Amino acid sequence: MPKPVYRRKNIECPPIGALMRYQQRIVRVLAEARGQRAMIESIDETGRTLTSTVKWANLSSLDRQLF
Repeated sequence: MPKPVYRRKNIECPPIGALMRYQQRIVRVLAEARGQRAMIESIDETGRTLTSTVKWANLSSLDRQLF
């Protein structure tokens, strides 16, 4: 009996400049990076701007209410 074929959901790069949720933070997408990753910008507790690279699958759209 052949094994069932499971397909992953087609993930698209979020639009540049979009506000999205990454873990507990609200982040802004800065650019597209290699390997289904995006450069994001967030602000830490002290007010410093942090730039990091995350996978598209770990970004989720915001709910209806921002805060």
